[in-house]
Amino acid sequence: MKKLIRKTLVILLLFTLIISMASCTNRPEGREKKERGSIEVYFLNQTKSALYPVETNIKGQTPRVKAEKAIDMLSTAQEDSDYVNSIPSSIMVRGFWIKNKNLTISFTRAYRNMNRVNEALMRASLVKTLVQIDGIDTVTFRVVNDQITDSQGNPIGAMNAESFVDDFGSEQDSTKALELVLYCPAADGSGLIREKRDVHVNENVPLATAVIRQLQKNPDSNGALVTLPSSVKVLSVNVNDGICYVDLDQSIDNLDSRVSTNMRIYSIVDSLCELGQISRVQILVGSGDQASVITDDEKNGTYSPNLDFVVND
Repeated sequence: MKKLIRKTLVILLLFTLIISMASCTNRPEGREKKERGSIEVYFLNQTKSALYPVETNIKGQTPRVKAEKAIDMLSTAQEDSDYVNSIPSSIMVRGFWIKNKNLTISFTRAYRNMNRVNEALMRASLVKTLVQIDGIDTVTFRVVNDQITDSQGNPIGAMNAESFVDDFGSEQDSTKALELVLYCPAADGSGLIREKRDVHVNENVPLATAVIRQLQKNPDSNGALVTLPSSVKVLSVNVNDGICYVDLDQSIDNLDSRVSTNMRIYSIVDSLCELGQISRVQILVGSGDQASVITDDEKNGTYSPNLDFVVND
């Protein structure tokens, strides 16, 4: 009899362990993101016509601290060319408070001057971002102390992510966080400055294109210059059999003389070849029949990386 009881207890214990492991395995992905501190912050795309989720690690010990950082991100003008902040500079956040897992946020009266589309996008951006934070299940909007209303004048109460499924079912493609290694021309002409840059890239944008876009931005490193100023138009970026073809417009011939042509070329080449799948780069100027290849006799139209120009570790 005792052996039967012991066997029964062992079976029950094993069953309990299996159920526990299954529940951990099937835990929703969103939940795992919250525990890691990583959430999708919903900015707007460049045309302000759709939400643009960007995976971001928001640090903080309390829901309030994390919410404050998220709201600040959505209020701050973004340098990235792919997305913009969802809270316009004309709209000020007066304050917010959290009670019973509902975050109430109060705006200045300028909120009422927004058109319906922009208002709805901003509201969706904030709600879908904030409800991912542990300790916040719903969000309520107020203008000063008054509850906001819909187009029919009906009060809009507490909202969660499901409140926007019908209106914003088709969002901008998600982005992924990457660390790119870039080589930027040194301002003193001594060579190239190597820098690591954390970026968010649309999942549908080829990595080679992402690198070129980053080379159009001001470097983070002191004493470094931009490789491709905004005056230069990138006509195309394509990769085939390990060779990346970069086509630029003719304004590349009339750039700042502080950066030599050689350093500009190897800034592009070395940065692209850091991706791994690219071993050589060809740079063209112009389009169609007018296109010409930047080359010299030794390179036969393509360039391989040359890290001898790098002046820092």
